[in-house]
Amino acid sequence: MAKLMTLIKRSPDVSAEQFRSYWRDIFLPQLRALPLCANSLSRAVHHHVVPKDVRSGEGFTPQDWAGVGCYYFDNHDDPQTLLSTPAFQDLFADTSHIAKATHLIVDEIWMYNRDKSHLPLKMFSFFKRLPRFTRAFAHEYYLTLHADVGASINKNRTVRYIQNHVLQTYRNPDAEYDFDAGPEIWFKSMEMADDLFADAEGMAILSADEERFCDRPYNIFFMTDEQQVFSRDN
Repeated sequence: MAKLMTLIKRSPDVSAEQFRSYWRDIFLPQLRALPLCANSLSRAVHHHVVPKDVRSGEGFTPQDWAGVGCYYFDNHDDPQTLLSTPAFQDLFADTSHIAKATHLIVDEIWMYNRDKSHLPLKMFSFFKRLPRFTRAFAHEYYLTLHADVGASINKNRTVRYIQNHVLQTYRNPDAEYDFDAGPEIWFKSMEMADDLFADAEGMAILSADEERFCDRPYNIFFMTDEQQVFSRDN
């Protein structure tokens, strides 16, 4: 399996609902019609950003992303091949709905799944490593030591957790968004998310550990609702 993540900003004159419809009803069929996707795309999940400040009290810049698409392919090389396909690039040439798109090819690593029910509320975050570290080092630290720190403050407030590790061989041509990794974290309710982010002691511990491997001014966070828009198995 291979996973492509596409972060999208919608055009200023397009409402959230208009973008949701466009992304699902116009963009997705065009994507699926591409020969590579017709043969290899197995699943597509769209995440729409919901109005919610996440860790804004720590000085992080509020984000204007509209959504994150997660696209799953049969073959490891398919996302990179797709990114270099002119027909795929043409999908983003019309800026009437999509003002900005940037792409990451990742390995998806499941950390835990404590609740297999439908959980639409999810937080995304993406980070860049400190310049003195390699991507491999940042991934190893994130997967082990930082995950342990996160578990120590969690208190069962999150129920499902993925780490997305950007491939060692991939560099985003848009250097501003050349992230190294980031989580997908599910919550059972917004109240549970608020309780975690309002835990000043826990957030201080988490932030102190982030400073050991992240270039923190570049960290981004946002909450989303999740909608599976295509599955080959259904």
